[in-house]
Amino acid sequence: MSIEHFDSIYQSFPGLSAEEWKAKICKDLKGDSFEKLIWHTNEGFDVLPFYTKEDNKNYQLNIPKRLTNGWQIAERIVVNNIETANAQALLALENGATSIFFDVQHQSLSQNDVFGLVKNILLDIAPGTFENFNSNDKYVFESIVNNSCTPKVSVPKLENITEELVFALQEGIQQKTNSFHFLITSNYFFEIAKLRAFRWLWKQASTVHQLPTNANIIAETCLNNLSKNEENTNLLRNTTMAMSAILGTCDVLLVQSHNAEDNGFAKRMARNIQHILQHESNFDTMQDAAKGSYYIEYLTYQFCMQSWNKFTAQ
Repeated sequence: MSIEHFDSIYQSFPGLSAEEWKAKICKDLKGDSFEKLIWHTNEGFDVLPFYTKEDNKNYQLNIPKRLTNGWQIAERIVVNNIETANAQALLALENGATSIFFDVQHQSLSQNDVFGLVKNILLDIAPGTFENFNSNDKYVFESIVNNSCTPKVSVPKLENITEELVFALQEGIQQKTNSFHFLITSNYFFEIAKLRAFRWLWKQASTVHQLPTNANIIAETCLNNLSKNEENTNLLRNTTMAMSAILGTCDVLLVQSHNAEDNGFAKRMARNIQHILQHESNFDTMQDAAKGSYYIEYLTYQFCMQSWNKFTAQ
């Protein structure tokens, strides 16, 4: 059956206005108020039970594009032993990771230690980044691995998303960095809108302060949503959180292990979530898959306006 045939079928159904949709909903409520379906968010705006094309015209923003369609599949390696950490990093890269975060736990490492950590890693293909390092040792890491200690804003979970976005803007301006590390929860649509909104917000703030306008967004799934007794459910939660981060246009994604042991199997599952989304679901083929979604565009707009007003008022 041709595409033209489907188009003709689609055109045979008349469109409905917002007023007609609301009237139908009110009828189904059988006397209850329409207002009971309106959700009042922690961020201070209302969410309606439906949105239309007309709403989209009012709320759609020009969200800056990220530099690539895809994202880096990151894995964190906790450095307790140099040889062991290097072996773990190589195993992760051999099995599909494309970026490594080395958590050095504030240890003072020599140049030989750093060389040992990145031994046999093709850093021009799979970049290495160091976390929790002593500031006095930064030159040691940077002398061996370029751009491995670039300042980044680690955004904590705050009272609401608006607070997180304002915090990220303020810290980015203060630290003069365009790299941001966000935690992603299971609030699916809100997390998509959060990252999209931040790209717009950073473009405005960085232009004023003459900083790089392209935000480098690192997203990490949040362990607070995981249950010790529901590992299979945790895998699903990790998957939806990863989808939120990707649809929100993150540049780097780190999926936490679905259980407390964080063993080899759990790390493999964390990588495979991203492999399925990237190689089987083709999430890496689109710049901004959420663009045009009535609901997500509304949320993005509200986060942008609420956060920008608060940021500029301070």
